[in-house]
Amino acid sequence: MKLFVSLPENRVDLARAAAAEGADALKVHMNVEHRASGTTFGTFAEEKDAVLRIIEAVDCPVGLMPGSSVESLPTAEELTSLHAAGLQFLDIYARHMPTWFIDLPHDLIVALDRFSGFVEEPFYLTHLFWPPGRSSTRISMCEASIFSPEEYGQPFTYFDWRQLRILQEYADAPLLVPTQKRITPDDARWLARTGTGGLMIGAVVTGRDAESIAAATAEYRKAIDEVAD
Repeated sequence: MKLFVSLPENRVDLARAAAAEGADALKVHMNVEHRASGTTFGTFAEEKDAVLRIIEAVDCPVGLMPGSSVESLPTAEELTSLHAAGLQFLDIYARHMPTWFIDLPHDLIVALDRFSGFVEEPFYLTHLFWPPGRSSTRISMCEASIFSPEEYGQPFTYFDWRQLRILQEYADAPLLVPTQKRITPDDARWLARTGTGGLMIGAVVTGRDAESIAAATAEYRKAIDEVAD
C-alpha cells in the first residue's frame, strides 16, 4: 500500500518533511477552499511557483488537485507545462473532470464523492481503456472521498472499512483512501491487509506544521511497512 501525503499548504518545508519520512507521493492544490485543512488555495498564477519549488525540492512523485469546479481549472497548456516540469499526476473529482483531461500526459486519479452501494458507478467511472488498444484502464487510482464534511475527523469504524472494501472490489483501479475520517495507524494496517492501493494522510491526522507532518508520516510509514514485512 502506497503512502500519499496531502499537504495542508503548498510549502517546501512541509513537502520536505513528508518526503524525508517516507511518503511515496505528495499532493498539492489549486483553486479550492480545502475543508479539512481550512486553507484557501489560489489560482494557477498564484500557486504555480510554489508547486514548481516543491517538485524541485523532493524526490518522490508530486501530484495536483487542480480545482473544485470545471470553471476554475487550469488550461490544458498550463497543466501540460507542469507535467513537463515534473508533475506526475492529477487528482480530481469525477464530477469536476472535463473529458479533455483524458488526453493529458499525467496519470489520472479520479475521486468519488459518494458511494451509494450501487457497484456500477465506481466500475464505469474507472473502467476507461483509452486510447484504443490500451491494455489497462487510463485511470491510475480511484480516490474514495465518500464521507460527508460532517463526518470529517470522526473515528474510523469497521463499517467504514468494509464499505471501502466493497468499493475496492468493484472499482477498476487501485483504491486510494484519504483520511477524511480519523484513520489511525492501526486502521492503516487493516487497509493494507485487504489490498488497498494507497492511503492518503492529510490535515485530519497530520496537523499543519512540518514537525507534526513528519511525525505522522513516519508513524503511518512504519505501520504500512510492518504489514508488508
